[in-house]
Amino acid sequence: METINFTVNHIKVSSEKSFAQVTTAIESMVGKANNLIFQKLIDANASFTEVENAVKSMVGKNDLMIFTHLESGKVLSLCGKFKQAKLYIMGNPLIANQMFEEDPAVGLYVPLRLFVYDEYNGKTYITYDQPSSLLGRFENPKILRVAEMLDQKLQELVTMAVQ
Repeated sequence: METINFTVNHIKVSSEKSFAQVTTAIESMVGKANNLIFQKLIDANASFTEVENAVKSMVGKNDLMIFTHLESGKVLSLCGKFKQAKLYIMGNPLIANQMFEEDPAVGLYVPLRLFVYDEYNGKTYITYDQPSSLLGRFENPKILRVAEMLDQKLQELVTMAVQ
C-alpha cells in the first residue's frame, strides 16, 4: 500500500441567483451524455472517428457533458429541513482519455464533480476541487496541461452560471 499526501484547491463560488436559476444555467451550457449512444458504440466496436463524432454531438459549448447528477438535497430533506443540493458528474471522454493514456489512475478524479447547494442564507453556492490540483499529484506535464485546460472550462462555466 502506498499513501500519497497532496494539497487540493477547493473552489467555492456564491451567487445571489436561486438554486433553480444556477442549476438551470449549468444544465443549459453543458451537454448531456446519452448512454444508449455509448452502448451502441461499444457494441459496434466503433472507430475512434465514430466515437469522436458522437462525443462532439453530446458536449456543450464548453466541450463538457453531464454523465449523471445526484439530487442529494431531496434525499437529505427526508432527514429534516428542506435542502436543495445537486451533484453533477461531468466531463468529456476524449479529454479524459488524453490523461488516462498517461496514467489510468486519473480515473479516480475524472469525470469531474461539481456540487451546487443552497445554504439557507438566500445564496446559492457552487463548489468543486480544481482539476489541476487533483491531477497535479501525478507529476506528469501532459496530465497537468490537460487538467489546467479543465480548470479554465470549469471556471468559465461557474462564472457564467452565477452571473
